[in-house]
Amino acid sequence: MRRIIESALTVLAATAAVMLLLTVTGLLGFVVWQAWPALQTGWLFGDTPVWAALTGAEPVWDGLWPALAGSLCLVGLSVTLALPLGVATGIWQAEAPPGVWSRLQRSLIDLLAGMPSIVMGLFGFVLILLLRRLWPAANTSLMLASLCVALLVLPYMALATRSALAQLPHRLRDTADALGLSRRQAMWHVFLPAIRRDIMGGVVLALGRAAEDVAVILLTGAVASAGLPHWFGKFEALPFFIMVKANEYRDEMDLARAFVAALLLLGLAGVAAGASVVAATGASAGAMVCASAQATAAAANTSVPPRITGLRPRLSAIGPYSN
Repeated sequence: MRRIIESALTVLAATAAVMLLLTVTGLLGFVVWQAWPALQTGWLFGDTPVWAALTGAEPVWDGLWPALAGSLCLVGLSVTLALPLGVATGIWQAEAPPGVWSRLQRSLIDLLAGMPSIVMGLFGFVLILLLRRLWPAANTSLMLASLCVALLVLPYMALATRSALAQLPHRLRDTADALGLSRRQAMWHVFLPAIRRDIMGGVVLALGRAAEDVAVILLTGAVASAGLPHWFGKFEALPFFIMVKANEYRDEMDLARAFVAALLLLGLAGVAAGASVVAATGASAGAMVCASAQATAAAANTSVPPRITGLRPRLSAIGPYSN
């Protein structure tokens, strides 16, 4: 009976995997089929010369380059702003002693993770209205949209860091104690390298959320036609372009450009996922092996090769755990 159940579960899992693969392939094929008419034309730069379009010397009217450039700037700036704050927040939540303030902060991050995008967009819009009382020239812009999107994706990195630190094996912390590392040294040289793969997973989620969000940028600076993006000016973005064309397309070619924009978004997500895998390959295992080697050498009272540790501690100076 047990073998029958195991065989049935195996068949069910294999069937689900095949169905998922067929579904993803079918959706991708449908998008490519719909985008094919536009792919046979100058879908990126239109009739504008390539160099003139890249430098902004001439406007691009029928191409996706301004929207692609705006999305790249938005995603890059948002994740750059959110990454250090998110990781630092995750470290604090994982290492802070239990108490009312710790529980409150965890609740706030969890609340921010579930906040609707439109609420964050309204926050940015109201913020500009308040800033205009002090600075009349203040207006919605790429910088404002990036700040709001950064707040929206920050919980992904904080939660990924917090969960990864909570799941670290105790032997890794014992190794840091045995080497006499301070909490800051242990976090920087042992714990963070060990969870780099998990942090990159949070970054990929943040990239996907930042690239696809429409509600935030709708209220904070995205427009249908703005040219190349400027930090404190209006900008175009791929998801906003898709929304506009899906609702107001003039002909079939116009709708096909929206599907090309969808392909570009899928390509950005794929590149981000691939880059994270390459960056994080072997990170966790390498950190664990390094820590084990350090602990073994410390127990045997032998020197640790500098190429393994990177810290070059003198074992004769190893003392009790210090802050």
